[in-house]
Amino acid sequence: MLYNSILFFVFFSIVYSIYWLLPEKKRSDFLLISSGIFYIVASSTILSGIYFFLHFLIIVLFNYFAYFKIKTSSKPKAWMIFAVLLNAINLGFFKYFYFMNRILFDLTKYPFFDEVPRILQISLPLAVSFYSFQMIAAAVDAYRKPEGVLISLKQYLGFVIFFPVLIVGPILRTKDYFINIGHLSPDKDKIVRASYLMISGLIKKILIADPVAGVIAPVFGSPGQYDNLSLVLAAFGYAIQVYCDFSGLTDMARAVGLYFGFELPENFNAPLFSPSGRELWQRWHMSLSFWLRDYIYFPLGGSKKGEWRTYLNLIITMTVGGVWHGADYTFIAWGFYWGVILAFERFLVGKFGWNDEDSKSKILNFLRIQFVFCLFSFSAILFRANSATKMVQHVVGIATNTQNYLSTSLQSLGFGWIENSISLVTGPSPFILESMKNIEKIGYSYLGFIVFHWIQSRKDLLLQWGRGKDWLVVACGVVTVFAIALLSEDSGACIYCQF
Repeated sequence: MLYNSILFFVFFSIVYSIYWLLPEKKRSDFLLISSGIFYIVASSTILSGIYFFLHFLIIVLFNYFAYFKIKTSSKPKAWMIFAVLLNAINLGFFKYFYFMNRILFDLTKYPFFDEVPRILQISLPLAVSFYSFQMIAAAVDAYRKPEGVLISLKQYLGFVIFFPVLIVGPILRTKDYFINIGHLSPDKDKIVRASYLMISGLIKKILIADPVAGVIAPVFGSPGQYDNLSLVLAAFGYAIQVYCDFSGLTDMARAVGLYFGFELPENFNAPLFSPSGRELWQRWHMSLSFWLRDYIYFPLGGSKKGEWRTYLNLIITMTVGGVWHGADYTFIAWGFYWGVILAFERFLVGKFGWNDEDSKSKILNFLRIQFVFCLFSFSAILFRANSATKMVQHVVGIATNTQNYLSTSLQSLGFGWIENSISLVTGPSPFILESMKNIEKIGYSYLGFIVFHWIQSRKDLLLQWGRGKDWLVVACGVVTVFAIALLSEDSGACIYCQF
């Protein structure tokens, strides 16, 4: 049940209307019940939704018990470790069981491991990656700051299952959620900002991300059949798609939260206008980046254990971030790739005094931003690849897949007669590699990508300029509805919902 679906619109309309009609003391209970219904309905089937909701409640109860012990017992560290291990095991079983089994098969070639997926069927619970990280953060934060207020079980459950952020984030800390409690009154400013966020999210998701997805999917599906220009454009296209898809859905999630009175943390801040990889990851999926920093990088020692240990900690942290995104070698490669880049940037800063922040030279800054965008787009190949084999095909193909690559290879091997024979039936040049279709959509999407980055970098000025102009949000909404009706294509699933 994505935010751009009719089903969600009906669900939200009903919940929103009842929510504000209820007395203030009853709203949190109603929101808790609504979030439970959302969890069940948003699952693949109602039956699996009920099953996984019961599983979710059991995990939350164990987590709350650990949280309570951390706050009240004389051995808080042991209970904190218990909570971390509980969530890691729960996430690991459902998300990484098959992957670990595949690794064992790849290492041993033992037939039993190849049969396991057919013997044991495991489905991934809705939002398990997001709520596991939220509860780990809650346990660790309770241990680090024991003087904080003790949260009740009902409040804890409401924090974990809060439906606006359940399936796409941002990954909340307890302070992000509970700072809103007591300030949940109807507010015109929040409604206006929420409406702009919803408009922004719908345009990014439906009018930019989804059309690009249809253009690049065939290339990622069969990278060996496409020429190198198509492979490069597919990489740039996916960089645009993943930003517009994820930031668009995050905008909509934050909008829904604002409609209910909750100020939720921003998750994107014009990330691909960054002049360095370090800054990119401070502005992209910020709630995950800061989670990895606070609960992986710092516990490993951060930058306090020496130069080489710092580089290793960066690589480990980003590799963990890659594994969080998915159970495949491709995600490990993606995380390791970015860990090496961040470590190398750190090396340049430490050894040569390189400034990785914005440069005073606009030309140099522009070039650095484009370079980081190219690094990000290359990493998109690793992130999007359907398998490790296709990832390698795609990367190698950028260098080798000229349009006449197959024909030239046959000629060099002495098999040119095969092409000549086939050409008698099919016509000349039967082995020309395919080219991406509808390339112009990549160009249009790139313009939209730039516009929304500019809007994010100027959002405070734009909101100030639009304050008091209620007609403007209505006009933008009407234009958006007509644009979606006229220009939208088949809406694809949310990229980050699979994580």
